[in-house]
Amino acid sequence: MATTDTLLNRVFDSRYVIRRKLGSGGMADVYLAEDQELGRRVALKMLNDRHAADDQFVERFRREAQSAAGLNHPNIVSIFDRGHAEGTYYIAMEYLDGRTLKELLVRNGPTPVPIAIDYARQILGALSFAHRNGIVHRDIKPHNIVVGTDGRLKVTDFGIARSGASQMTEAGSIVGTAQYLSPEQARGAPVDPRSDLYSLGIVIYEMLTGHVPFTGDTPVEIAMKHLSAVPEPPSKLRDGIPHDLDAVVMRALAKDPEQRYGSAEEMDADLARVARGVAVSSKTEDAMTQVLSGAGIAAAPTMVTRPRAVTPPPAPPAYRSPGYYDYEEPPPSRRIWPWLLGALAIGILAVAGYLLYDQIQDQLNANKPVAVPDVRLLEADLAKQQIQGAGLNVRSKSGPNGSVPRGSVFAQSPEAGDRIAKESTVTIWVSTGKPQVLVPDLKGHPLTDAIASIRSR
Repeated sequence: MATTDTLLNRVFDSRYVIRRKLGSGGMADVYLAEDQELGRRVALKMLNDRHAADDQFVERFRREAQSAAGLNHPNIVSIFDRGHAEGTYYIAMEYLDGRTLKELLVRNGPTPVPIAIDYARQILGALSFAHRNGIVHRDIKPHNIVVGTDGRLKVTDFGIARSGASQMTEAGSIVGTAQYLSPEQARGAPVDPRSDLYSLGIVIYEMLTGHVPFTGDTPVEIAMKHLSAVPEPPSKLRDGIPHDLDAVVMRALAKDPEQRYGSAEEMDADLARVARGVAVSSKTEDAMTQVLSGAGIAAAPTMVTRPRAVTPPPAPPAYRSPGYYDYEEPPPSRRIWPWLLGALAIGILAVAGYLLYDQIQDQLNANKPVAVPDVRLLEADLAKQQIQGAGLNVRSKSGPNGSVPRGSVFAQSPEAGDRIAKESTVTIWVSTGKPQVLVPDLKGHPLTDAIASIRSR
C-alpha cells in the first residue's frame, strides 16, 4: 500500500513550500521547495526523524552547513539557510538542476577522456578553494558531485568535512565511503588535503574505466585493498587513455601521501598539460613508477595486523682510521711543493665551479614558471595579496557584474592553474556591482510611452 509524504505541498518553518522529494540519503531526505521570502527554488535537506535525536548525526549535519556556508565558489553548492523546525534540523541550499556524476556513470558508462579531464579540473577548482580556506572534504565521490545541464560541476555534502588535518575516526568507526577512502582514512589516521586528492584519483579512475579500482564483499575488505593492493593503470582496462593521464591518476593513488600531489593546484597543472597534449612533470612519472612497484605498501600499517618485531641487522664495523704504517714514506728526493700547488689549483677550480653552479641554479629558480592562483570571487585586496605572494604582478580593472558582489573578482587572465614566468602580470576584473542605467525624465509623458521608455533601458 502506497504511503503519502505528509510534507508535500505544505509550508515548512513558515517559509518553504515543499513541492516534491528529490532523494534520500543515509541520514537525510532532500526536497525541492520554494522559498516564499526570496522567491526562489531551493533544495531543502532534512535530517531523518530517527537521527534528529542523535547528537552525533546532528553534529555532522551542523558541520555540513557550517563548512559549506563559508565557501563561495562556482563549483561548490551554495548554502542559503539552516535551522531547526518541527522536530528536525534542515539546510536550505542551492537547487541544482542536474544529475549526480554517479548517476551519469551508471547510465552512460565511462566518460570520454576530454570530458573526464574537464570534470576533474572543475572538482580540483572546488577542492583548491576549500583547502585554501582550511576545509578538507573527506568524502569526495561521484555521489557528491552534481553535473548541471550546462556542464558545470558542483561539489556537495560537506557532512564529514573538517577544518585542517584531523582524525578520520568518529565514535570508534571509519567515516566515509569504502570505495573512495584514502589509505590514511582506512587506518583511522590523520587526514589532510592530500586525502581528498586520493579520493579524486578514484573518481577519475571510475570516470575513465567505468568502475572503481578496489572492490570487495565488505567495507573492511575494500579498505584493506586501499592499504595493500596495487591498482592497474586505467589504460590497461580501456583503450585510448594517454600515458600521461595514467601517470596523473596513479600519482594521485599513491599509498604514501608524500608521493601524491602536494596540492590541488599541482594536480590541476598536470591535467592542464594532458589536455594540451604536453608531457606531465618528471615527478609525476617517477611517482607512477613507484606506485606500480608497490612502494608504500610495506610501510603502511593495517588496522588488524600488529607490526612484527624486526631483528635489526648487525651494525657495520666501526670506522677505523688507517695508521701511518699503511702508507709508504715518499722518497727524500721528491719535492712536495708541486703537489701542494696542484691541490691548491684543484681547490680553486672546485670553489669556482660551485659558485658558478649556484649562480646558474639561482637563475633557473628565478625563471621557473609559477602556477597562477585562482582568485575569482575573492575580495580585490585579498586577490592581489595571493597573486603577489606567488611572485607575480597584478593589474586591476573594474566593470559591472550582476552575479558577483561589488569589490570581488569576477574574472582573471591568465586562467587559474596556468604556469607563467615570475614577475609576469595577472589582470583581474573587479565587480562594481550590477550595471546601472540612467532613469529618464517621464513627467508629462503618457503612461504607455513611459513604460516603453523604461523597458528600452
